Amino acid sequence: MANRIMGITVEIGGDTAKLQATLKCVNGQIKSTQQQLKDVDKLLKLDPGNTELLAQKQKLLAAGLEMRFLSKERHIL
Repeated sequence: MANRIMGITVEIGGDTAKLQATLKCVNGQIKSTQQQLKDVDKLLKLDPGNTELLAQKQKLLAAGLEMRFLSKERHIL
């Protein structure tokens, strides 16, 4: 009969105030970018051929992805 380990908890003490502040800032920027993207999508429904709006949407999507990666990176570190 094999013994099984049910769970291991490791606690590392440290000050996470800077990390939390940075994540809060990044999350705020993500929320802002999402709102801007929604606004651009609404405008694109009215004028789907507008190349300026399409370019703006592309920039917002790229910025959103970059912020998501930064957020994930911060969680790992």
